Amino acid sequence: MFDRNLLVTQDSQPIDVLFPGFHNHNAGPDFLEAKVRIGDILWVGNVEIHLKSSDWYAHGHERDPAYDNIILHVVYEDDIPVWNENNNQIPTLNLSKLIHKEVLKKYNSLIKNKAILKCQNNIEEIDPYIIFQYKYKLYFERLENKNKWFLLNLKGSVNDWEKVLYAQLLKYFGGTVNKEAFSDLAHFLSYEVFRKYTHDYRKLEALLLGTGGLLSDENKNCGYYRELKEEYEFLRHKHQLKSLKNGSIRFHRLRPKGFPGIRLAQFAMLYHKYPQLFDFFMKLTDPADAYKYLRVTASGFWDTHYHFDKSTKSVKKRMGKSFIDRILINVLIPLKFAYLKKEGKEDTEALIKFIEEIAPEKNRIVDIFNKIGVKSATALDTQAMIELYTKYCTQERCLDCEIGHYLIKLAEKNKK
Repeated sequence: MFDRNLLVTQDSQPIDVLFPGFHNHNAGPDFLEAKVRIGDILWVGNVEIHLKSSDWYAHGHERDPAYDNIILHVVYEDDIPVWNENNNQIPTLNLSKLIHKEVLKKYNSLIKNKAILKCQNNIEEIDPYIIFQYKYKLYFERLENKNKWFLLNLKGSVNDWEKVLYAQLLKYFGGTVNKEAFSDLAHFLSYEVFRKYTHDYRKLEALLLGTGGLLSDENKNCGYYRELKEEYEFLRHKHQLKSLKNGSIRFHRLRPKGFPGIRLAQFAMLYHKYPQLFDFFMKLTDPADAYKYLRVTASGFWDTHYHFDKSTKSVKKRMGKSFIDRILINVLIPLKFAYLKKEGKEDTEALIKFIEEIAPEKNRIVDIFNKIGVKSATALDTQAMIELYTKYCTQERCLDCEIGHYLIKLAEKNKK
C-alpha cells in the first residue's frame, strides 16, 4: 500500500521496521517487543496504533505504566504531539501522508461490504491471470497446512507413515457426517492392533464395527451380525479394546450407499487387499490408476444389505469415483506432498498434474465462487477456493489476499 522506504517520524527521522513485534490481543500496547531503527538508533520496545494521535490522551495512556515503553506511535492523523513520562516526545509515524484516500476508500468498501465475498462486486476489475496464478499459490498453502498435521502425527507415531495414513484415511472414510467419529475410532482401535488382522477381512470388519459401537445390540436377529459380534467380543477381550458410545456414529442425512457399516466394510477390504497401503499409495502416479485399483467392494454380505436389519436387491457396494476423488484430494495427494517434502524429493509438477486430472468438487463454497464468475475446472481450483474462503474471506484478510491487494493497488494506480 506504500513504499516502506518513505517511513519517517514527525520530525523527518527515517524509520526502518526490523521486526513489527508480537501482536498483543490482551490489554496494553498493540505490538510488543518490536525492533525499530529511528535515525541512527535501534529501539526495542512496544508500538501503539491509533486513528488520531490525540487518542493517546483520550484513552488515558499517559497515566498507564503499561505504555511507558512505547518506541513508536503509529497514527493516521497526527493532530497533536504526544509525550512520555520523561517529558520526551514519542516518535510518531503519520500514515495519512503515505496512504492515498482512494486506497483507503477501496479498503473500507471491501471490509464494510456485507456480502459473503467482500470483493464480489469488483470481480470484473481483476485481471483473470491474477486469479489463475493465485490458485496455485493457494493450493500449495493448503498442502503446507495439511503437512503440519502429518508431521505432528508422524512425530507422535515414531515416524510410522502407515500409522499416520491409517488415522487420516479412516477419518475421511467417515465423510462430512462421521468424520470426527471415525477419527475417534482410529484412536480407540490402534493401527498396531488393526494391522495384525489384515489377512482376514472378517476380523477387520468385526474390529471396526465393534469398536465403532455398531455391534452393541444384544437382540439383533441377523446371522452375520452375531458372527461379527462374537468375533469382536473375543478380540475386544484379547486386546482390551473400548468401543465408542452407541450413537457416536450417525446415519442421519446419509445416502444408503454411504452408510457407516458399508464404509467400514470397504475400509476393511481395502486394507485386506493392500496391507502395505502407504507403499501402494506412493506408487500411484495418476487418478486413472487410482480408479482402477481403489474401486474396492465391501464383503459379500453387504451386496444385499445397507444395514443389518433388512435385506435388499443385490448390488455390489463398490467405492465410487466421487468417493475415491475425495480420498485422493484429502489424503493421498497431501500425504505424498508431506512424505516427499520430508525426504527432500519434492515434485510439485507431478502433484499438480495429478490433481488437475481430478474433476472439480461440488460443495457450498465452490458454488459461491461459481455464482460470481470464478469457475473451477479441476480439483486444484476447488481446493484453492476452499483455502481462499476459509483462510482469507471469512477472516476479512483482504490485505493479505492477492485479489484484495490487487484491487487496492488498482485504486492507487487510478488515483495517480
